[in-house]
Amino acid sequence: MADINGVEYTYANKDHYDFEGGEYDDGEVQTAMQNNMYGKWTKENFNEFHKNNPEIYNLFVKFTNMATQRKQYYSAKAIFHRIRWETMMSSDTHKLQDDFKIDDGWISHYARKFMDDFPQHSGFFQTKVRKNSYHTN
Repeated sequence: MADINGVEYTYANKDHYDFEGGEYDDGEVQTAMQNNMYGKWTKENFNEFHKNNPEIYNLFVKFTNMATQRKQYYSAKAIFHRIRWETMMSSDTHKLQDDFKIDDGWISHYARKFMDDFPQHSGFFQTKVRKNSYHTN
């Protein structure tokens, strides 16, 4: 049996077990986790995030195009790190706030968007297809 957070009760974790949250069997916990497995990084939330932060994609395209001139394949996460560096170091090159943070959860969305928008670079980023993916539809 597991508590509401999916934690199995054992003697070792008895102090962290959520007795008041109730108990669920493993099937119920797994279903609940699948229903909320992507949290805020859904396709709908990405579209909203992108709409509110177009500068990120502009920088993603800029740095990715630079990488395509030298590499056949590359890391979208490395592009994100470059965006973070640029937003930290050169506030005059973009409209992002100084304390701007960008979640890694958006990386796969930006990689797919880039390859959709620039089909000549299809496959530049390695992507995975999962059984339950928020990238389908």
